[in-house]
Amino acid sequence: MPRSTAGEGGTDKGFHCILIAPYPEMGAVFTPIARRMGCRLRVVVGQEDAAVAVARATPPDDCDVFLSRSINVAFLKRHTAVPVVAIEMTAMDLLRLLLPDVGKVRRVAWFRYAGPLRDVDCVAGVLGMEIRECLFRSRAEARDMAAELEPGSVDLVVGGTYVRDFVAPLGFPTRQFRVDEETAARCLREAAAIAEARRLERRRAARIHAVFNAVSEGLLVLDEKGAVSHVNTSAARLLKRTPEDLLDKDIRAAVPGGFLSGEGLPDRAERGRVRDIGGVTLVVNRVPVAVQGKSAGLVFSFSDAGSIRRAEGRLRSSLKACGFTARYTFDDIEARSPVMRQVKELAALYASTDANLLICGESGTGKEIFAQSIHAGSRRAESPFVAVNCAAIPEGLLESELFGYEEGAFTGARRQGKAGMFELAHTGTLFLDEVGDLPLLLQGRLLRVLQEREIVRVGGTQVIPLDVRVICATNRDLEDLVRRRLFRTDLYYRLNVLNLTLPPLRERPEDIVAMAVSRLRKDLRPTPPADVLERALGPLLTRRAWPGNLRELFSVLERLALIANHTGAAGGRDWAQLLACVWQGQEPALENPPDEACAADLRTQMRTLERKIIETALAATGQDLGAAARRLGISRMTLWRKLQP
Repeated sequence: MPRSTAGEGGTDKGFHCILIAPYPEMGAVFTPIARRMGCRLRVVVGQEDAAVAVARATPPDDCDVFLSRSINVAFLKRHTAVPVVAIEMTAMDLLRLLLPDVGKVRRVAWFRYAGPLRDVDCVAGVLGMEIRECLFRSRAEARDMAAELEPGSVDLVVGGTYVRDFVAPLGFPTRQFRVDEETAARCLREAAAIAEARRLERRRAARIHAVFNAVSEGLLVLDEKGAVSHVNTSAARLLKRTPEDLLDKDIRAAVPGGFLSGEGLPDRAERGRVRDIGGVTLVVNRVPVAVQGKSAGLVFSFSDAGSIRRAEGRLRSSLKACGFTARYTFDDIEARSPVMRQVKELAALYASTDANLLICGESGTGKEIFAQSIHAGSRRAESPFVAVNCAAIPEGLLESELFGYEEGAFTGARRQGKAGMFELAHTGTLFLDEVGDLPLLLQGRLLRVLQEREIVRVGGTQVIPLDVRVICATNRDLEDLVRRRLFRTDLYYRLNVLNLTLPPLRERPEDIVAMAVSRLRKDLRPTPPADVLERALGPLLTRRAWPGNLRELFSVLERLALIANHTGAAGGRDWAQLLACVWQGQEPALENPPDEACAADLRTQMRTLERKIIETALAATGQDLGAAARRLGISRMTLWRKLQP
């Protein structure tokens, strides 16, 4: 049985070595040096059998490095994955060992374990000796070589414990190699370096393992033969197997018909392939691994198609909540008039490119609806649509809103900074409404962003590249602003690469009637036939100038439906009189002004309806004027005034 002792003074913060020593004195040399180096050293005295027993009994995580002489190294390497440092006799050790015998000894036999060693001839020349190397690979070979030595053939035999065990009994002069402090320190330094490298490798492997298993996608790594070398927990779960069912197994046998079929490995990448594996629909990506141009395996990543759909839904909901999605498409644009059909066709053409676009038109003509539709019809449809009204943001805040800012850029800035609208629109579309109201200073910054496709946040230095399509809109005459030097010429031409001019509502009467009929049929109860509405309202609506365009039309239609439904006036369907009542208080562009009696009658009905609503609110709040006012969204004074006779 091997004898074991433990070195003192080691700590868990150092490294742990096991020394297989052929003689006890070797441990005595190593122990104090190991203590000084922070090494926890365990000394086991013995030879081959001892080395094998210790190697088998020591888990790889309980020892950083084995240290041993010659033949024990080979035994250890065959029975453990722990690194082994060989305590080798160098040419300098041989020189020091033989130096006292200069002039006394001429022929030397050196018994050592087979392995390369330089400078032996040089040592022999320096010492004036003839050195014969006797190389062995096993204990039996060492014994046979000793037996073959002829008496008088050598003056001295040097080596390790085998010289002591096999040569000395034959009567030859011998000298045993003994480890000195210098050799012990050298070996322990090598062991320390290996231990540190192993520690770093363990940490790296642990991080990779953690990342590998933290990925929600399934990951399978195959070697060049198609066997699974790595598998994460998500892959095992999706495939309804344990990692042990897959590791080191040929993927064709482990998952029949799932990932590979036939011999050999494909050398092309494949992405987004939908496969049904084990009753689960998976979206599979495949990437080949090559080393020096030769196939070294494959990496498969895959996800449950259902989870992808759910994640996509959550993402869309999130973007919608932030207002960064386009709500309109070309299907939402009414285009029965020839001029509008032409504009819509041109807009659809513009959706196929990423060039800057300027949309011009009066207020309320639907510029943002067209911008959203162009985005929804483009290759960027799945990316953000971010809208900014340049006239609605104070000039002092507009720069930071557009370009973002870094921490501490100004008083009141967020601690972590803030991404600007350009960054939020990355890979998507940025819609700049009322661009004609952009201050001259910011016009210069916008021009540079459009030219360079990159921004620098306010107060920052980092250049942020962008992939954004810019669509601008204005109801002002930009050419006139350029002439008056209120708008930069270079920016105008940079924005006006593509141009879309939207006609006012008065120039597209067919669309007025179509939109009115569509809106009213949704809101009126009971729903009237479309042809009845068209005949009744068409002549009335098309005679109006509609200076507010779509906004004005939709407001009128909303009031018309509300009043018709709540007063019961919709039952009679006297649309001319009802529409005249809706326009009361405005300046309607009708040939025949509304009947005053109708207006007076409507006012009476509206007051009655208002009174009923107020009484309902008071009853619900226990006659509390303040609570009723809050419920109705008006002030207490307004409510008191409306209650007066």
